[in-house]
Amino acid sequence: MKKFINIFAYVMVALIGLSIAACSDDDYNTNPYSKSGVNLLAFGPCPMERTQEIRITGTNMDKVEKVIFPADATVEEAAVLKAEFNNVDKQNIYVNIPDATVPGNIKLVCGKDTVVSEGIITFEEPIEVTSIAPVKGLNAGDIITIKGDYVYNIASVTFTSGVTVPAEEFESASRRELKIRVPLAAESGVITMTDGDEWTEEYKEELEILSAKVTSISATEVEFGQAITITGTNLHTVESVFFPGGVAAEFTVSADNKTISTTVPAQTKSGAVSLLLYSGAAISTPEIAVPTVGNLSISKSKDICEGDELYISGDNLDRVVVVKIPGQTEDYKPEFVDGKIKVVVPEGMPDGEIVLVQNDYISVGVQVDVRKLAGVIWQGKTELVGWNGNWGVFNWDGALWDKFCETINTPGKLTIHFTQTKEAPVFKAKMGDWGTSFSSMSIPEEGEDPACRPAAGIEDLEIDLTAEEVEKMFGSGKQGIVLWGDGIQVQYVKWVAAGEPVVIWQGTEDMGAWSNQPYLCSDGGKEFIDAGVQEGWVVRFHGIATSANWQFQVFEGHWADNDNAIKFAGFKPDDSDPIIIEDLEAAGGYVSFKLTQKMIDMATTQQWWGGIWVVQGQDFILEKITVAPF
Repeated sequence: MKKFINIFAYVMVALIGLSIAACSDDDYNTNPYSKSGVNLLAFGPCPMERTQEIRITGTNMDKVEKVIFPADATVEEAAVLKAEFNNVDKQNIYVNIPDATVPGNIKLVCGKDTVVSEGIITFEEPIEVTSIAPVKGLNAGDIITIKGDYVYNIASVTFTSGVTVPAEEFESASRRELKIRVPLAAESGVITMTDGDEWTEEYKEELEILSAKVTSISATEVEFGQAITITGTNLHTVESVFFPGGVAAEFTVSADNKTISTTVPAQTKSGAVSLLLYSGAAISTPEIAVPTVGNLSISKSKDICEGDELYISGDNLDRVVVVKIPGQTEDYKPEFVDGKIKVVVPEGMPDGEIVLVQNDYISVGVQVDVRKLAGVIWQGKTELVGWNGNWGVFNWDGALWDKFCETINTPGKLTIHFTQTKEAPVFKAKMGDWGTSFSSMSIPEEGEDPACRPAAGIEDLEIDLTAEEVEKMFGSGKQGIVLWGDGIQVQYVKWVAAGEPVVIWQGTEDMGAWSNQPYLCSDGGKEFIDAGVQEGWVVRFHGIATSANWQFQVFEGHWADNDNAIKFAGFKPDDSDPIIIEDLEAAGGYVSFKLTQKMIDMATTQQWWGGIWVVQGQDFILEKITVAPF
């Protein structure tokens, strides 16, 4: 009576807890019904004993042609044909369990359909594991033997990595011995055995499974498309090969599992080749180096203007397939001139990198900065050659004339920036009548037929326009301005309106000896910010010389090094440190210099010692510092 109750309980568990899936043409289907209407609901009682009768319950059981039981790999099939059923009706099949059955899923064959149980058949013989061998020095593919009693009731063996070998994949299974092949994805650690029901056992001793290793690579300096060989051990456990950049590559493994043969893809970069193992772990080769674009230099990187021709030099430029220009949506094919890549600056190009693309994983850029000057009212490239070339703004110039008239309506400084295109260039700058001279120019006119003759290195013609000159040029006089000459390329015109100087420091610093090193203008450059200084403004140090040998010097406020000493144009060029003007009073009672953007940035953002400037000197009394547009 007690045994009947146990069997009844087992049947109920099977009926309640079992779910099934259908299979057609050996492809599993989540629909629990086959096309023939066969539906496996339950089987039992479980656990069972081999050769005992089992009841399989469902619908249309009389259409089932064969019951296939799970069996180990030593037999072709553990199946019972319909003719061998003990009994069958629409709801039930009664059949004896073949002796070769192992724990696993039951299959019902009905024509072309196969219904597969999701629950597994289990057996009640008590499993006892006495040994597993070998446990050391194993490789993927090696056979391990599990010994004990009723070990053929083990439904699966799971390795540390989570890889499970089901009973149907055992190499062999008998009452006292199982043989299992170490999976490719297995890793060292404990193994766990289960009967698919309540019995689970973790073996006491960990398995040592040797992983794949790389010992060498046939070449480290490689070319795209080149065949290479990776040497190591256990390389049959490699599932995938990835070149730098994550580029997958096809490969073959040698019969002795010691070498991998592959080819360097066209889309990759320098770095280590990664070998992904079936276990999910990864190992790497020594780094390879492919021909790579690099070591770039450019003919001009600052003050770039529209139409400039830039030439990029570097290594392996022949590998470049695409050139990307800042602000441009279109990619360009490289244009080569004498082995260099030529880039013509397009209209509206912003600061950024010109990027040379070799492939999807290799690109390198070179930074360029476009011209950005406060007050620039015209940019271009006009050549003054052989006196035939000229640059002018006249009242018939439309938008250009309107721009100048709108901008230049008060006294101020007009700066015409140019480059010298030949030795000893010469040009004339006049009002638009081609004859009226300006009252103040930084490059004096010389000769019987007055012309400007800039010294080597001079790039700016500065004209201090009076109110009268402004009125003649862009007011009611409408004369405009004109330049003509030889060996000059006009590049931009800048305008800064005149304004009263702003005092940013005032006091008395008597520099009787060089030991005096006062900080001036602190508070994070607040004086600069409040004065609204811009690049090109002039800073003046007003003072009194107390002897003919007075000296004066200015440093950036952080004392970084002597390169930060500010040099004053027009002062004694043979002195690297002290500055001496023979007659300070004749020079206006001050020394001055123009502010660069770097000076402004350092003064307002880089206050290491709390001051914009540090001044030194002797026999000089500093009284005030002013800034002005010019």
